[in-house]
Amino acid sequence: MGSQILKSLNEARNICLATPSIYPQVVPGVLPVVGQQHPLELRRWGADFLAETFASPVLPAEQKQELSLAVLDTLTKYVHRKEDLGEEEDAAVVKSAVQCAASIYPLVFRHTLSTQDSAEVWAKMAGIKSDILRTMDSALAGVRICGIKFIARVVQVQTPGLISDPRRPEQNEISLALLSRDHPILRPSQLEAEASGLLDRLLGVLQDNSSDALVVTATLGALSVLVQRRPSISNKILMTVLNYNPLVLAANGLAKMGGKERVAVKSTTRTTMSFLLNVLKRNPNHPMAARLQQRTEQLRHSLIEVFSETGPGKRPAPDEPTDGLDNHKRMRTEQGIANGPTAQQQQSQPGYIPPLPPGPVSYAQLFTLNADSSAAGFHVEAIPLHLVNQLVPALLASIDQQRLTAAITAVQTRFLEYTKRPPGTALQAVRAVTGGEEDDDYDPEGAVAVAGEQAQIMNRMDMMPEEGLQQQQQDVGGPVQPFVLEAGPPLTEREREEYSKMALTRVFGTLAELDKGVKAKGAKRTDGETKGFNRLASSGLGQDRDGWVALLIRLATRSTFDLADGEDGEGIVKQESDDRAITKRGGAFQSFDLATAIRQTLLNYVMEDFRRRIDVAIAWLNEEWYSDRLAYLSRHTPQDSTKIPPTMSPDLPNYTRSCLLTLDTLTTYLDDRAKDGRLLIRFLSEIPEIDSQILSRVAKIADDPERVQMACQALLYLIMFRPPVRGLAVDAAEGLWRGNEDARVGVGKILAKWRPEVLREGVEEKGKGKVEGGGEVKAVEEVNWEVKVDG
Repeated sequence: MGSQILKSLNEARNICLATPSIYPQVVPGVLPVVGQQHPLELRRWGADFLAETFASPVLPAEQKQELSLAVLDTLTKYVHRKEDLGEEEDAAVVKSAVQCAASIYPLVFRHTLSTQDSAEVWAKMAGIKSDILRTMDSALAGVRICGIKFIARVVQVQTPGLISDPRRPEQNEISLALLSRDHPILRPSQLEAEASGLLDRLLGVLQDNSSDALVVTATLGALSVLVQRRPSISNKILMTVLNYNPLVLAANGLAKMGGKERVAVKSTTRTTMSFLLNVLKRNPNHPMAARLQQRTEQLRHSLIEVFSETGPGKRPAPDEPTDGLDNHKRMRTEQGIANGPTAQQQQSQPGYIPPLPPGPVSYAQLFTLNADSSAAGFHVEAIPLHLVNQLVPALLASIDQQRLTAAITAVQTRFLEYTKRPPGTALQAVRAVTGGEEDDDYDPEGAVAVAGEQAQIMNRMDMMPEEGLQQQQQDVGGPVQPFVLEAGPPLTEREREEYSKMALTRVFGTLAELDKGVKAKGAKRTDGETKGFNRLASSGLGQDRDGWVALLIRLATRSTFDLADGEDGEGIVKQESDDRAITKRGGAFQSFDLATAIRQTLLNYVMEDFRRRIDVAIAWLNEEWYSDRLAYLSRHTPQDSTKIPPTMSPDLPNYTRSCLLTLDTLTTYLDDRAKDGRLLIRFLSEIPEIDSQILSRVAKIADDPERVQMACQALLYLIMFRPPVRGLAVDAAEGLWRGNEDARVGVGKILAKWRPEVLREGVEEKGKGKVEGGGEVKAVEEVNWEVKVDG
């Protein structure tokens, strides 16, 4: 029965390895079969399977976090077997359980951070941690090594790390830096103190100069990860490693050491050297680089001295190659043999001109008459220009006329010789690229590169004219087959969505990089650059921020419209609100809408630094209005252009929706300083159309008593400098007068000039106002007094 269960479990494991997406279905079904009460073979298999599952790099972190909560009970029973059943658990089971606990510890920590009611889950993880730490020192070597890995993982999680992007906490590394000080379950001070104690426990192995090679090697491997990922504790670890002496067993001499001690000394010393060299390799400019290099050389020489058979008083023999020649000697000897005395004699003769090499010849090779190859490697531009101006006239004056004539004749001869060569065929070109057929050395990477170059040559032959192609076919001996690149598999909807989101992230990342080069108060614009709706979105792409912004805005606003004539000759315009790429079935979105994603990302991009990027929002809204207007005109083309309604807000769905969303988001960030008031006025003055909905958002700003003046100034600007919306702005000011007592003084000045009957109505009801509330009458009197003073 047990063998049959193991066979089924192994089949399920093989399926998971082939298809990692079914781990969430297999793991919950396996847990009841490998529990504490089952035979040892099943417990061993279950512990190994769980450790393998959470160490898998292809399983997403979200699925691992969900599965980690399900396996906590099983791991707890594995490490609590002696307390529950009175017998020791098998070492192999405990070893795999500790490995699994090391893998899920960061996942349980992140779950506790994001979930307020996870006290029970964290209590289970804390119980597993305490059992591992309590029994680790007395356990077997394999369990102790896994326990060292677990301790290092706990220290890594409970030590503050670097936050790469505060806006995306789910993408940051799991560390104590993600924990808030007022968390109801986790206490940062306690966790950090525990991590410091566990780090001292790890470093104690090196401070005591332990002779256990397995434990020392495992400790150094765990510490290398902490040095790399936790700079706050790296100096403490490096100081301990620098003070560690791996040659402590060799203090009594080589003769008193057995075979095991010799292997231990070599292993620990070389591991320590690798640890120090790895730190230097990752950070050559480390502040302790000199000490690390010095300690590495010291350990290397000490190891050679200890294991030198000639004794410590003599220097060890230098490392020589087996044939007695070093690389430099071998190179010079082989070069002399290849050239031979005949070649040397020929090159030493006066007037010797080397022949042209086979194959294509460059201009430099054609005019090079010197047999010395070192002269061809000298770059003339390395000589300063003023020295060249002084040397060239002197050299030209000193040239012998006969030698100059002989050199010119030699170049002519070489050129005629090259022109008489038969033209190379395509097959010869391919063989020249592949290096011929005589090389029998196997080089997989070279074979792949050669295959790619050969395919490029075939593609160039396909683009040749017919006469040249026929000649090449005759030379080759047969027709040249066209090169066809195999089409990739079709993308699924999910893949399209993922790739679109990835491309969107990269494009906005490039835009953010370009923003760093733009000055805070604006950059100089290139002369002759076209702006507005006729601007080319691709102009300056790659080095121009405005080009990227225009491209993204056009993708968002015009990608959903087909403004060209259709096959039937009628102009067809797809409006986003009518023909969306997003379809709803059962309340869920079935596909990804790139335009909507770009709009949302544009809004987020603007709001990240809205005071400097308000121009992007204005350009975006202008493009939205322009696209909606084109759509309206294409659907309702009037006989007379004068019949176009003056306001088209109901027919501008994308502009209205985007403008209101932008204004709602912007007003939440505006404060009461004058700079933000000017920013709001600029926004309202440069957007193409304003309706009552937009003005209602502006009036809502006055609900904050500190921003009443900002709302009043914005309405006054629209009334004075934007006559088409003057009536709507005065209506908004009247609404503030009637509904907001804090704004009456500010809007009263506006109404005194543009709608004084509202103020007279308030004065006539003065008596009634005195009875029901004196605030209104007081505001009217203040406004009248200020108007009289201004008059």
